[in-house]
Amino acid sequence: MSEAEEQAFYRREFEHYMQGRSGASWKSPEAHFRSYQAEGERRMPLVQPYLRVQDDFLEIGSSTGYFLDDVRTQVASVTGVEPSELYREFANGHGIKTYPDMGSLKGRKFDVIALYYVVEHLRDPVDYMKDLRPWLKPGGRVLIEVPNVDDALLRTYSIPKFGPFYWQKAHYHYFSQATLAAVLTRAGYESQMIPVQRYDLSNHMVWMMEGKPGGVGRYRQLFSAALEAAYADSLRAHWVCDTVFAVATAS
Repeated sequence: MSEAEEQAFYRREFEHYMQGRSGASWKSPEAHFRSYQAEGERRMPLVQPYLRVQDDFLEIGSSTGYFLDDVRTQVASVTGVEPSELYREFANGHGIKTYPDMGSLKGRKFDVIALYYVVEHLRDPVDYMKDLRPWLKPGGRVLIEVPNVDDALLRTYSIPKFGPFYWQKAHYHYFSQATLAAVLTRAGYESQMIPVQRYDLSNHMVWMMEGKPGGVGRYRQLFSAALEAAYADSLRAHWVCDTVFAVATAS
């Protein structure tokens, strides 16, 4: 997309585009906020070690504010940046102060800046991460999650229909643990990479059998918690998990 096309896409088309990929949870801000509660809860154990009660926390690409709603019980303040006017209004209506862009923050600084599934959307992630450094307080942390390009469904099992689902026009870049670490190093950060597996064995089975998403939990009556944990542990150990979580500090 050109820059003008990109701006129009995120202002007017993104929710409809994601509805086509992810289903009814994107139909309205209310439905999105409700359906993503579990996603917010999933993130918290990873994030909590990097939070302090006195922190000012910023999420870029904060959507309806569902994650900030969880975080605000752990920190001094939460702020969102969200280009979608519809989602931004919803978040503001729920007491989560949300702005259209970084310029609207007027020079504020933050202890923690979170970018969940944002960095892959950036035209130039190195320059963007460099530009983000002045928004951090001394000792500040940047928390990043991105899809892992070494995902087993893509790299190990090579499921034919997963590729067309995975590669999408909204993503300009795809990252492994090595390439995300390289981006952060070039931008002047020290970083730690943590492997994460979001989707369960049922999801992988459905992709293998039917070539489509939506299988989470389908076979939970057959797969014990121990089996699920062992499968996820193995994917993480081999870095063929579906997600890379990074914690970065300015060096």
